[in-house]
Amino acid sequence: MKKLFLFSAILLVISSKISAQIIHSHNDYEQKQPFFAAYDLGFDSIEADLYLKDGELCVAHDQKDVSTERTLRKLYIEPLLAKIQENGGYPYPNKKSLHLLLDLKKQGKEIMQVLDAQLKPYKKELRHVKISISGDMPKPEEFQNYDKMFSFDGRKSLVYSKKAFKRIYMVSASFTDFGKYWAGKEALSQDTADKISVFVNEMHAKNKKVRLWGTPNTKLGFETLKALQVDVIGTDDLPLLRNFIDSSK
Repeated sequence: MKKLFLFSAILLVISSKISAQIIHSHNDYEQKQPFFAAYDLGFDSIEADLYLKDGELCVAHDQKDVSTERTLRKLYIEPLLAKIQENGGYPYPNKKSLHLLLDLKKQGKEIMQVLDAQLKPYKKELRHVKISISGDMPKPEEFQNYDKMFSFDGRKSLVYSKKAFKRIYMVSASFTDFGKYWAGKEALSQDTADKISVFVNEMHAKNKKVRLWGTPNTKLGFETLKALQVDVIGTDDLPLLRNFIDSSK
């Protein structure tokens, strides 16, 4: 009981100091309407997992689901470019930018070559879209070899040079790096909360955003991440997170 009381008190203190979070559509391609389900709800960030097949960038979570009928170009880039044209150069009509997280599942180097070829012709149009590369991404010392339109998803376990760290948009970690699996139905343990807070504060001191993956799709889960100042809150349940953010303003 004492542990829960202490953590609740911490949440109240921290909550008064936090800024707005980035709401992220995790594995967005698994939505009934990829891109549009998140976009229509005003999500700040959208994630797509990529495989390379027959020279095309295919969007899927598992290799067995890869299909050239579901490409990055068709599901994301073309509708995004259409919205940018419609909104006078911005992804959203209110001039809000958009973050596109591309998780390279395999063949990272080859995928980067295709991404470069497909996206650089639209570099001007995509200037208000932050594109981050995750998964099988280049080594930190190779970041400089890629166009600056690409940022990278940092890792808690890696050490970066000052030059490479400038190319990091956010630093990500698995929730289980800090404690055991949490379903988000009861208060987080004090020990896990303290570990997350240390990590968040360390990254914020370096002016970097923080994302945790493997977090629960519950209101308590969202509340806890928000209170701990985790910048990017991901979900598979888009309306639930949207409603939580709107009701907590």
